[in-house]
Amino acid sequence: MGTFSRNLVLGLGALVVLWGCGSGTHSAQSTKASAAAAAARKGNGGDTMVSAVTLNKTPSAVPVEVKFELRDRPQVAQPANIDLIIVPLSAAVDRVSGKVESDEGLELVDGAQIPAADRPAEGVPIRHSIKVQPKRDGIFTFSVVLLVDSGGQSATETFSMPVIAGAGLPDLPAKPGSASPAGQGAASAAGAASPTPMKSAAITKGAPATAAAAH
Repeated sequence: MGTFSRNLVLGLGALVVLWGCGSGTHSAQSTKASAAAAAARKGNGGDTMVSAVTLNKTPSAVPVEVKFELRDRPQVAQPANIDLIIVPLSAAVDRVSGKVESDEGLELVDGAQIPAADRPAEGVPIRHSIKVQPKRDGIFTFSVVLLVDSGGQSATETFSMPVIAGAGLPDLPAKPGSASPAGQGAASAAGAASPTPMKSAAITKGAPATAAAAH
């Protein structure tokens, strides 16, 4: 099993905010655009946040993005804190609410309900924290189910995220009765080097008859 970061990272994304051309000088517009991009990167968690995977993505996907970050390595029977951010990608988003669900082996201790946010600003993250507690070693998932009202329509989308608890997946044991290739090769070599018991007995029994015929 590799390191936690290599197993956990599903993909890193950065939200780019573009400002439309307006009145003013070119230098003022460039300064404003640079400041906006820097603020967006800082507000969205930068490169420390990991993007969630959309499970039921459709052509009419909701205009939001979900990222997460584990504060520490989850251990069995110990609670672990996870930070979430929900980023509206459109100014047309009117309301965002949701809930958090987890696998059977991953207990959701706190933060199951995501409070509703009305008229969230585009590009400004909505922050939410949860607390999970693994019941055993393994790789589990938890999901964020969002209900988004946008442009007079409501849509639901599910975002999934992995959690590696303890040692992760244990090594699978060897199948009972299976021999290794080295052992099988040694057995074959031993059988080829010595005659079978039946053949040895036949050789011993035939020896006196051959001697009598010679006399």
